[in-house]
Amino acid sequence: MKITHLHSTFVTPWGGAEAYLFSLAAAQWARGHDVEIVTAVADGDSIARAAAAGIRVTVRPTWRPYAPDRHGSSALARAVFHGLDLVHAIVRPRAYRRVQDRRHLVHVHRFQGVGASILRARSAPVVHTAHDFCLVDTTSTTLRDGALPPRLGPAQRLRARIVALSARRATTIVFPSERTRARHLELGFGAAPALSRVVAHGWPAPPLPVTGTASPSRPRFVFLGRLQASKGIDLLLRAWADARLDADLVIAGDGPERAAVEAAVGDGVTYVGWVDAETKGALIRSATALVFPSLWPETFGLVIAESLLLGRPVVATPAAAGELVVDGGNGVVAAEATPAAFAAALRRLATDADLRAAVTAGAIASAAGLDFDRHVDRIEAVYREARTAFATRR
Repeated sequence: MKITHLHSTFVTPWGGAEAYLFSLAAAQWARGHDVEIVTAVADGDSIARAAAAGIRVTVRPTWRPYAPDRHGSSALARAVFHGLDLVHAIVRPRAYRRVQDRRHLVHVHRFQGVGASILRARSAPVVHTAHDFCLVDTTSTTLRDGALPPRLGPAQRLRARIVALSARRATTIVFPSERTRARHLELGFGAAPALSRVVAHGWPAPPLPVTGTASPSRPRFVFLGRLQASKGIDLLLRAWADARLDADLVIAGDGPERAAVEAAVGDGVTYVGWVDAETKGALIRSATALVFPSLWPETFGLVIAESLLLGRPVVATPAAAGELVVDGGNGVVAAEATPAAFAAALRRLATDADLRAAVTAGAIASAAGLDFDRHVDRIEAVYREARTAFATRR
């Protein structure tokens, strides 16, 4: 099958969506498919990694008012970006008008920066995976002042209606969890007649580190990810100060909240910056548990999956836990997303040896449900269904 994966940016360090599409594309290439990645922006490292896995990367630039790693350098720049995105929800950019030609299927992962018009199936079926909430929200999280309102403002609702015009003409929309689909529906998203499917993500096991694999006798918690407000880094730092544990907290990552993390170093807190895949695996295996304090309803926490695949439980907020983390089963879920509740969750795991043993065993058992080969099988079944539906429509 000739498969095109489309993501608006393909720049290191990769976020969850880029890491997922690369893993999926590599697995499909290994199965004998003709696979390419099409993007508006790519860097040399990402192109080289894809080439090493047998995947070609095609760059089709679109103009944007700021680089993808700037995340909106000013209010005006953000307004221009989202204005262009709205235009391109109706009019497809010239560089993408023939992206479906001579391909059996196009799998869109993120359209912001290219435009939702790319979702329209014209000469090939289009599958879109909702890695976040960009179909209904420009911020992609639906958070407002740290909360999840049941309704967004009029500007967001208008944008969602415009985006839905293109999404309705996609062949299939894939949601990684029922919770993700339900949140879209709660916010008024309707994509009929596009097919809607829930396909739980799987994830490849991270590389096993050569050393540092033993769980420490002194409790050690590890945070891995983007240092930004929606990921709950401030909540974690405040919870750690409240918990007053005889334990260690290691934070790895980078982002706009880096200065706050650096200021918190000491009193058991260590900051190690952004880490590669092998170092990430070593950090997880050296931990008592991963901490994942995200404030928004994560569609699929890849770092949670990596932790479970390496046999380490997770301490999470209710929004972050989703369907992956079961309180007392393979981790601990805080009662609510507050510093006090998260501190209580940390204390609960750090001071209860029987609980640590139980959730560690549960994490190991959870790994079977994340098998990536099974996930690729499920995605290829969606592809076959999408191709049949597209042929029927025509």
